[in-house]
Amino acid sequence: MNGPARLEVRELVVSFGGLTAVDDLSMTVQPGDIVGLIGSNGSGKTTLLDAVSGLVPAASGTVLVDDEDLADYLPEERAAFGVVRSFQECRLFPELSVEDTLLITEDARKSSDVLSATMHLPWARRVERAKRKAVDGVIASFGLEQFRYHQTRHLSTGTRRVVDLAAIVLARPRLLLLDEPTAGIAQREAEAFIPLLRRLQEVTGATVLIVEHDVPLVFELCSTVVVMQTGKVVASGPPEAVRRDRKALDAYLGASDEALLASGPLEGAADQSPGRAGP
Repeated sequence: MNGPARLEVRELVVSFGGLTAVDDLSMTVQPGDIVGLIGSNGSGKTTLLDAVSGLVPAASGTVLVDDEDLADYLPEERAAFGVVRSFQECRLFPELSVEDTLLITEDARKSSDVLSATMHLPWARRVERAKRKAVDGVIASFGLEQFRYHQTRHLSTGTRRVVDLAAIVLARPRLLLLDEPTAGIAQREAEAFIPLLRRLQEVTGATVLIVEHDVPLVFELCSTVVVMQTGKVVASGPPEAVRRDRKALDAYLGASDEALLASGPLEGAADQSPGRAGP
């Protein structure tokens, strides 16, 4: 399967005991779109990503990728459809260098048997050269050359997240589920993630569903913004329409004009630029 995937969620319900985390939610993400999920803590955003990736079971409803019902597929089997999910905390090996971390990621996708590699058989050498070429490519694409031989434990949080994005590229995603890619990083590093995430989408061509608390980032990056509250979709549409939906933004931002204006002017408000620090 090639090209970006189409995601359709129909009447999805996810419950934990007596708590309904996702409540009869339906949405469609078209191939190649970048869709942002925003909402307060507990609104069901991450649970939705978990349900799509198969980490939590649905009580009812349907998740389809390219019209294929994923109900009976385990998370690792969904990867065969190109469903790749990131997590709020980067899961990297602290003792490994950036290069070795990325080589392991590529090896998981395209491994050669130990005997062939040990004997340096021609086809095994070709596979190894292809792996290194792929790793060299993502290191160059994401500006990681200066960190190539650094252990990941010595990198800043922001740089570790860039390594995580590079590893995602090597996974060849068709549907990419990003959970808080800027969580825990400095504002200056967070600002650099907009071009990085655009680059990620350009390189992979993947459909992207992103959960993010950085509202200005979502409104600048995404073609569609979805606002969630208590497991339901409150509003959905282009950023310029959603940022003027006072009811929807009140549900997320608590009617804070300062927070609202961080994403752009409200209808009838004085024109202001987003409250973002300079580069």
